[in-house]
Amino acid sequence: MTTFFDLSGLSPELLEKYDQPGPRYTSYPTAPQFSPEFDEAAYRERLEISSRHPEEPLSMYVHLPFCEERCTFCGCNVVISPRRGPEVAYLEAVEAELDLLREALAPRNILSQLHWGGGTPTYLSPAQCRQLFDAITSRFELSPDAEVALEIDPCVTTMEHLATLRDLGFNRLSMGLQDLDPAVQQAVQRVQPLELTREQAEEARRLGFTSVNVDLIYGLPLQTEDSFRSTVRRVIDELNPDRVACFSYAHVPWIKPHQKQLEGMTMPGGWEKFRLFVGAAEEFTDAGYRFVGFDHFARPDDELATALDQDRVHRNFMGYTVQPASDQVGVGVSSIGDVAGAYAANQKKLVRYQESCTTGHLPIERGILRSPEDELRRTAIHRIICALKLDFGWIEERYPVDPRVHFAAALEALEEMGTDGLVEIDNAGIQVTSRGRFFLRNLCMPFDSYLGSTTGGPTYSRTV
Repeated sequence: MTTFFDLSGLSPELLEKYDQPGPRYTSYPTAPQFSPEFDEAAYRERLEISSRHPEEPLSMYVHLPFCEERCTFCGCNVVISPRRGPEVAYLEAVEAELDLLREALAPRNILSQLHWGGGTPTYLSPAQCRQLFDAITSRFELSPDAEVALEIDPCVTTMEHLATLRDLGFNRLSMGLQDLDPAVQQAVQRVQPLELTREQAEEARRLGFTSVNVDLIYGLPLQTEDSFRSTVRRVIDELNPDRVACFSYAHVPWIKPHQKQLEGMTMPGGWEKFRLFVGAAEEFTDAGYRFVGFDHFARPDDELATALDQDRVHRNFMGYTVQPASDQVGVGVSSIGDVAGAYAANQKKLVRYQESCTTGHLPIERGILRSPEDELRRTAIHRIICALKLDFGWIEERYPVDPRVHFAAALEALEEMGTDGLVEIDNAGIQVTSRGRFFLRNLCMPFDSYLGSTTGGPTYSRTV
């Protein structure tokens, strides 16, 4: 077996040294820094500024929180409802929010990216999917080359769903899978036969979806390196996904109490968990996939791989992406937007969200207006986590600082990581090593000026 990874020098001791709580950096500042002081009025100011650029496209994320059952590993904001019905009032509230956004953003209304996440978007019936899609496209216009994507759970998705979604214009599909081992599936309460997932992947391609992606999770109960390698090989051979997101299971029972159900089971941790991911990465790269960031893989002809070569990979609340829009609006309960230099998070409670929308209020619960220093550090973090480097000249062209001086404390903190072979630092900038890409979150943390300021107990999952 061949691999481009530099695994020499990696050891349980090195892993233990760096496996600590830390952000995933889907945003900077990260969500714990959001404040209720950023309210509806503050968001409306940002939307008004955004509206002044009608020529620029928008990205839109719509959160659909409903699930029939709760998977014990889940870290998402979900509403468990085995019986249909609650989604009817929810869709009414979403339409009300869309009206408010259309009015606040006018005349800016072109979408270059539309993404439905959950929960389980296909909890909605095919007719309800059409209702929601029509509600969006009657208020906002999709550009001809828009990326229109959604996440599905094959266990509740029907062939009628797939046909309807493709007819509406969806062109990308992400299928939650997690693991193919029956014992692991049973442990996390997500029983999903490979045959079912394969049938839907094949049907999606037949219908004309241009990208079929798979989500895996490592660190779940009962997983071993051999069993997870087997899952990865079967995914490659039988599903042939265009992209794969191989996420680290985030055990955060202080945030998601239902995860406590897993604590009596045998769960891989530390070096054992790390080896699960290394094994998966070896399997994907040996099969020709490109390693993007720290948890995504893409076929060489996929747009994400092309963007990697062209230095156009971005990171947002959906993970690594090709993001052609300067602003992203969040729609739905707990959704987060990134508009005109601010993050804006919607209400997390379903009742409060629906009450806000149906009474004519944008449902903002928290947010943060980024300072110039935030923007600078956000850029530095995203360059490391997306481009695997930080070119000081590139920073100097865009910001009135000497990064060698401005980031002196961060560079000093990185010196030990350099000694450990995770990063190379010289007068021109920072370059992540092939070994260091397994510790990208750690390499970003010295640039985070907020770390250590959060109080009230544990905040982040572990970095590896």
